[in-house]
Amino acid sequence: MSGINLKLLQTFLLAAESGSFRKAAEESNRSPSAVSMQIKDLEEQIGISLFVRTPQRVSLTSEGQILFEEIGRAMGDVQASLDRLTELAARRKGKIQIACAPTLAASRLGDILSTFKLRYPRSVVEVQETPPQAALALLQNQEVEFYIGPEVPNLNEFQFESIIDDPLVSCIPDEFYNGEKKIGLEALAQFPLIMLNRKTAVRGLVDRLTRKEGIELKVQYEVESAQTALALASSGLGVSIVPSIALGPKVDHHFHVVPLDNPNSRRAVGIITARGYVQHRYAEQLIILIRTKLREG
Repeated sequence: MSGINLKLLQTFLLAAESGSFRKAAEESNRSPSAVSMQIKDLEEQIGISLFVRTPQRVSLTSEGQILFEEIGRAMGDVQASLDRLTELAARRKGKIQIACAPTLAASRLGDILSTFKLRYPRSVVEVQETPPQAALALLQNQEVEFYIGPEVPNLNEFQFESIIDDPLVSCIPDEFYNGEKKIGLEALAQFPLIMLNRKTAVRGLVDRLTRKEGIELKVQYEVESAQTALALASSGLGVSIVPSIALGPKVDHHFHVVPLDNPNSRRAVGIITARGYVQHRYAEQLIILIRTKLREG
C-alpha cells in the first residue's frame, strides 16, 4: 500500500462516491476507459477486487467498502490539517502573537514594542503575559510564535536562546540598610521579606538555594508580580528579592539595590521557540530587536 499512487486512490474515491466510472470520469476530466484502467491498476496492486461491475453501475465489494471508509477518514484528517494551516497563515499575516514573562512585560517590553512599531507601522503584535510553563502550552499549540522569559528545565520539544544573564537582587529600604555591597541569604533571613509566590520561576530558584544552604526565610508578604514586590519594599514594609531585570531603567530611591552573595542566584533570560517552527518576517525582525534591546540594558 505504501507505494500506491495517490491519484489512484482519488479516482477510487470518485468512483465509489458516484457509483459510476462514467461520472467519476466526468468529474476528473478523464475518459471512462482511463478511470476503469486506474481502478484495475489499484485492484492489482492491492490484490483484491474493490468493485462489482454491472452494465448499469458499479458497487463496492465488502473489501472496497472498508478501503472507502478508511480513505475517507484519512482524507478528512488531511483536510482538517490543511484548514488549520490556512487559519494559521491568515492569522499570522502581518500579525505577531507572542508570550512574555510578567516581569519582562512590566519592565522592558514597552520600549521594545514601541521601537518595533516605529520601524514596522503596519505590524500588529499581540502579547500574552504568562509564566514559563503556561507559555510552553501556547507554543506547542502554535498560539504564539515565541516566548520571552527565563530558561525552563527539560525543554525537550523547545529550544532556548539565552540573551542575558539576570542575577537576583535584594531591594533594601533605608531603615534596614547597613551599607552592604552584597548580601547572603543567611543575612536576609533576619529581615521581613517580600517574596514572589511559588508560581514564579524566581521563587523556585530562591527556594532551591535556601534548601541547599539549610536557611529558612521569614516571608512577610507573598505577591504575584515583581512590580508589587518593589512597591512594597519602596514603602518600607520589608526587603524584596527580585530579578534585576524587574528594576527597569529607573530605580526607586526609597531602597538600596544589593546583589545576592551567591554565584547560583542568577538565571538566563531569552527566547523560547518550538523546535522546527518557522517564524515569518515580522517575527524574525522582532526577535532581532529583542536581542539588541535586552543586551543594551
